[in-house]
Amino acid sequence: MVSRTRSERALQVWQILISAAANRQTLTYQMVAEALEFEGAGVLAQILGCLMRYCETENLPPLTCLVVNKKTGEPGHGLTTIENLTKDREAVYNRPLAKVVIASLFGLPVQQLS
Repeated sequence: MVSRTRSERALQVWQILISAAANRQTLTYQMVAEALEFEGAGVLAQILGCLMRYCETENLPPLTCLVVNKKTGEPGHGLTTIENLTKDREAVYNRPLAKVVIASLFGLPVQQLS
């Protein structure tokens, strides 16, 4: 397996999560870990933390609220930007986040493509 930086992994998870958002889906930590070919889900905290901070900095809905614990159906306690899970999840589902990636690639402000 090719070694990736945390930023590269965060971009991979971003792509996975915006696809889930477009389909109004939630994913378990295990599902995301398997998509990245990780042996366990416990290594996602730092990657999801990068995405959580990015969303907060860019005033985007908390994309990381789509990743949940298989038993509880809720995000982990470390995702501190979630205020109201149902409301935040709907905000993620209703925002075309794929445009944010395009904006980032070309160095454009996120608001320009919204």
